[in-house]
Amino acid sequence: MYGEITAILTNVCFALSLVLARKIQNEATPIFQNAIRAAVGLLTFFIICLSFGVILMIFSLSSFLILMLMMSVLCTVIIGDTAYLQSQKTLGPAKALAITTTSPFFTIIFATLFLDRPFSILMIFSGILIGIGVIIITKEKTKKKDNDPMQSINVQNSDNKFEEKISVNTLNGIIWATVAAISWAIGMALSDFSIYQVNIVLNLGILSTIVAMMIRFLFAASVLGMMAIIEGRSQPIPKSQNTWKILIISAILSYSIGSILFGEAVHIAGASFMSLISTALPLFTIPFSFLINKEKISKNEFFGVITTVSGVILILI
Repeated sequence: MYGEITAILTNVCFALSLVLARKIQNEATPIFQNAIRAAVGLLTFFIICLSFGVILMIFSLSSFLILMLMMSVLCTVIIGDTAYLQSQKTLGPAKALAITTTSPFFTIIFATLFLDRPFSILMIFSGILIGIGVIIITKEKTKKKDNDPMQSINVQNSDNKFEEKISVNTLNGIIWATVAAISWAIGMALSDFSIYQVNIVLNLGILSTIVAMMIRFLFAASVLGMMAIIEGRSQPIPKSQNTWKILIISAILSYSIGSILFGEAVHIAGASFMSLISTALPLFTIPFSFLINKEKISKNEFFGVITTVSGVILILI
C-alpha cells in the first residue's frame, strides 16, 4: 500500500507543478523550464546525499548501472518532459494529455517483455477506464476552446495560409505528444530496472533512491543546461521575479519532492502501475486548475473525473 500511496502523492506534486507551469508557458520555453527544474532537482539531491554522507556511494555502482540511470532520465525528463511541454504549448494541455494516455500500454509491454514484470488483465481494464476518463475531460476542454467566440472570429478572418500553418502546428503537436508517451514508457521501464538495482547494491532504503536520483539529474541538468544555453542565443531569459518564483516552486514540486516519490513508487509498485497512475493526472490537475487558474469544471469533465477515479480504484484492487 505504501507504493500506491506514494504513486498518488507523486501525481499530486506533478499536477501542481503542471498547473503552475501553464502560467509561465508564454514567458519561458519548455527547454529552459526543464533545465532550471533539473538544476533544482540536482541541487536538492546533492545536498541530501552530502548531508547523509552517502555521496561517495556513487562509486559503488557499476558503469552499466550508471548508464541505465542516465538512459532512464534521458527518456523521462530530457526527451519525455520536454516533448510534453512542447506539445502542450502547441496543442494545449487538453489534446496533449489525451494523446499521452497511450503511455501505460507501451510501459506494460516493455515491462512485461524486458523486465519479467507480472501481467494482470486488471491493468488493461484500468488503463482503458483511465484513458476514457481522460479523453472525456480533454474533449470537453477542447470543445470549450472551439466554442470561444473570439477564436471563431479569428478563424473566420484567417486566410488559407494561416489554416495551413495551424494544420502543420497541430501535426507537430501530435508528434511531440506521441514522442512523450513512448519516451515516458521506455524511461519508466528503465527507471524500474535501474532504481531497483541501485536499491539492491546500496541497500540504504530511500537513500538508495536519492543517490540514483542525483545521478539521473546530474546527467539531465548537464544536457538540458547545454540545450538551454544554445537556445538562449535566440530566446530571451525571463526577467520577471514572479516568473522565476513560479518556476522554482514548480521545480521543487516536480523534480525535488516529486522525483523522490516517483523513484520510491517505481521501485516498490513497479513501472506498469506507476505509468497507469500517471494517466490519472487530469484527476488532480482539474481541481488545482480551478483553485489556482480559476478554470471551471463542467458536467462532462466531472463524469470524466469519475471514470478516471474508477480506473485508479480498479488498479488498487
